[in-house]
Amino acid sequence: MKSFLPRSLPGQLALVMAGALLVASVVNFVLLIGERHRAQLIEQTGPAVARFVDVAREVFSSPPELGRPTPIARLGPSRYQVQNANPVDTRNLARDSTMEQRLSSALKDADLDVLQIRASVTSITLPDRGGQGGQRPRFDSDDRFRFGPDTNPTGPQLRRENDRPPATFGNDPAPSANAESPRPPREAREIVLTAQLPDKRWLTSITISPAGTSGDIFLLGASTFIIFAFVLAAALWIANRVGRPLRDLTAAAQKVGAAGEPQEVVVQGPGDVRQTLEAFNAMSRRVSQLLSEKDVMLGALGHDLRTPLASLRIRIESMEPEAERQKAVRTIEEASDLLEDILELARQGRSKEPVQTMDVSILVEDMVEDYAETGAPVSLTASEKAPVACRPVLFRRALRNLIDNAIAYGRVARLTVSRAGSDILVKVEDDGPGMSTEALASAADPFYRGDASRNRTTGGAGLGLTLADAIAKAHGGALVLANRAPNGLSASIKLPLATPTKPA
Repeated sequence: MKSFLPRSLPGQLALVMAGALLVASVVNFVLLIGERHRAQLIEQTGPAVARFVDVAREVFSSPPELGRPTPIARLGPSRYQVQNANPVDTRNLARDSTMEQRLSSALKDADLDVLQIRASVTSITLPDRGGQGGQRPRFDSDDRFRFGPDTNPTGPQLRRENDRPPATFGNDPAPSANAESPRPPREAREIVLTAQLPDKRWLTSITISPAGTSGDIFLLGASTFIIFAFVLAAALWIANRVGRPLRDLTAAAQKVGAAGEPQEVVVQGPGDVRQTLEAFNAMSRRVSQLLSEKDVMLGALGHDLRTPLASLRIRIESMEPEAERQKAVRTIEEASDLLEDILELARQGRSKEPVQTMDVSILVEDMVEDYAETGAPVSLTASEKAPVACRPVLFRRALRNLIDNAIAYGRVARLTVSRAGSDILVKVEDDGPGMSTEALASAADPFYRGDASRNRTTGGAGLGLTLADAIAKAHGGALVLANRAPNGLSASIKLPLATPTKPA
């Protein structure tokens, strides 16, 4: 799972922001849908309760006669009837306690005392209007009806079905020739309010209201998505604005101290990032100054040490006996070589030699010829064109160290130049005893001398591989050591293939 997660800071910031925004958008969408549903429910049930109270007030002022069937009356979208039983219980509808409390409070405010209250709000599916039938109430009458005498001209106008039995829930009659065109089934909300009158009968109202449409959900979802997209785009822009200076900082930090020049980054981005970049630029200048002072000190130290060594070498030329003189000369030469190796290692990464793009195979062939002229067992077994960007003098120093090690410890040095994908491999193989696993891991450490077979009698101070590794890394490559089968060691310098430049 971790392999799929971004490793960069901008990527992680973008992922966290996207996740947080997604969760917030989903929660916001759910809350909006719930709030929309509640608002629509209040919008539909509020008028239904108010109309019910108006009708109840009229019923209380002029109640229908007992034992006489009461026709269905209509006020707005609601239908009313006084019945012996309430449909909430007879139809086993789910009771809505919130609606019952609102209805009870409204009736009490109107000084209407009822025995019991039932309320239900359910979702139903209305059948089509094409005459396929379905469970829906049907009310159509143009006559006017009032509960009791016409004594309240401003009261609610109730329309009744003239000379027809009360409406029931059943199959609709077949459509006439002038029936409405078919309409697909649709969702609706049925609001049933009923209150028991003092005479034990129930005043019931049924209101059919449209339910929320899918278009509302689509609009809410679209608006939520648009907000999410805009905020996410802003978050990605901020993450990229923070990440760009950090990438420049990383690139500059990798070059600190190279070629003696301070590496500075363009100060940009938010305030905190700008302060970090300014601090890095100041640090880079201080490091460059310290390294320059170190180079001056090393130059003076090398000069001060070479002078007495040269003077000592002259003095021992007349030393007797011959064997002791030769031993002293070797000691002085080892000290001089050690001094040169230490100074060269200390200067790594700050060479002033210019980088050149060249075919490294030609350089290797020249070195093999130089060794062959001295009679050394050095050969070039395979070679192919290998353009690399390198410093020739430094690269020769690294390759010379590998060849000298192969001759000293493996009796022979065989070189090959080959390509490996986007890299160039310059390999030096010998027939020596190789190295143990522990020695391979530490061979490039300064002053490390490895196995007993590679002892002090073979010469060297343990800096040859260290220098080769430092030079390879200064060229953007690496030193790779591996044992050969059945015996021997393979030391390879891996360098990146030079990218050809297009002519302007």
